[in-house]
Amino acid sequence: MTFLIIFLLLIATLFAASFVTKRRFGVLGLALAAGAFMSSLWVGDLTPIIAGAGIVTVEPPLESVVAAALILLPAALLLVSGPTYTFKGQRLLGALLFALLAGMLLLEPLGSALVIEGVGVTVYQFLQTHRMMIVTICLAFALIDIFATKTLKKPSKH
Repeated sequence: MTFLIIFLLLIATLFAASFVTKRRFGVLGLALAAGAFMSSLWVGDLTPIIAGAGIVTVEPPLESVVAAALILLPAALLLVSGPTYTFKGQRLLGALLFALLAGMLLLEPLGSALVIEGVGVTVYQFLQTHRMMIVTICLAFALIDIFATKTLKKPSKH
């Protein structure tokens, strides 16, 4: 049950951050994908460096904390800058997709950091089974959102 509560709180926090800042999902979604890629490359090398700097955690394991931080860092930086939505419906859908994608990418670090029991096991197994499909669909929507983003054109001089 602890896993389920923490997972839902994390999803709600990420949803609220995205909704309040009005940032477009396309940019944030691709930033999450970049963070997940960086996490897979660097978590093994960065964890001993961070542990050597004196930061030690027992619960959750430091490796899980580093992985989660690497996944979220690029998107967190883009939450303060970047293209925004103007309509509330777009913001709602974008924030929902952002929170869902982040949750799926954070599933591995959370699963290894927390004790999963009770209903949480069923939910975790369901999400783990469908994780690849959910991530793929969310990234496809992120790309569609990127294509829909219009850049400002400079006025031509006459």
